[in-house]
Amino acid sequence: MSQKRSTSDRDWLIKHLSPLMDAGKDVLAKSRSLPTKSPPTYDKGYWTGLKLVLEKYYVPSYLNILAPRMKVAYVDLFAGPGLNRIGEQKVPIPGSPLIPVAVRDPLKKHSFSRFIFSETEPEYSNALAARVALFPEMSAATQIIRQDANKVVELLPGILKEHQIGHCFVFVDPEGLEFKWNSMVSIVSKTNCDLLINFPSSGIQRNLQNPETVSAVQSFLGPGSENIPAGADEEWAIQLYRKNLAKIGKDVSTEITIKSGTAFHYHLIPAVKATYRGSPWFENIFPRAKEIIERLSGEVLGIIADQIDRRQGTLC
Repeated sequence: MSQKRSTSDRDWLIKHLSPLMDAGKDVLAKSRSLPTKSPPTYDKGYWTGLKLVLEKYYVPSYLNILAPRMKVAYVDLFAGPGLNRIGEQKVPIPGSPLIPVAVRDPLKKHSFSRFIFSETEPEYSNALAARVALFPEMSAATQIIRQDANKVVELLPGILKEHQIGHCFVFVDPEGLEFKWNSMVSIVSKTNCDLLINFPSSGIQRNLQNPETVSAVQSFLGPGSENIPAGADEEWAIQLYRKNLAKIGKDVSTEITIKSGTAFHYHLIPAVKATYRGSPWFENIFPRAKEIIERLSGEVLGIIADQIDRRQGTLC
């Protein structure tokens, strides 16, 4: 990597990571005053930050394009507790449900009209509700459903209709293979939405040829996975998944590799429906982010986060 490109990647990451860290410190500080003692956080490696950086990067563009024309909703089907602590330093960063509101971004000119979250873990859902309440502009417009995401998908069309939502941004971020392909078909066919999907590549790779887990893989991947080839790998799986997305109308997509710095990795798949103009905005947003994020890793994010924190002050 050239010195110029490396510097550019670093600057891009600082630009998008710094507001996340600022917001995370704010949410953490406010969480300490909540009635619930020590509400849980979602503690994972630094690579989690790259996923949240991409969400933060995408939200303003989505809102600025669609929110002036109609009411839009943010749907997070595996919402978590609302606050992450990432890496060895436990850097606080807002969980995906709070990013649209907690993170200050001068590029964001509009807001979501509705927030719909799914979380089955009671401690997480209670913590999320408490943290949502820290943001009055969000609290009154938020619905937290304590049911399996596959069930929530069945409820979603009615909820959107009730609140006159014209379009929604759906974040699908399961821990593993919990989200069924039939649910993906349902959400795409019954709602107007853009998707950001966490594709569990390492988990797929481990389970593709395992007789005990192959049925879960097939339920996740959908058509074409009935007979998995002997040499099938994660690349085969991700291309099948994107092909299936295209067949149900999400025919503009890409995959972005998120690396930990070790062998662990996964992919994020942004997927939208092609417009009559070919969705040129998609090409303006994701290719650059893909190039930069794929040159980075969770390990690099940890180094940059530490540098940002030294410049801004001590971690909370």
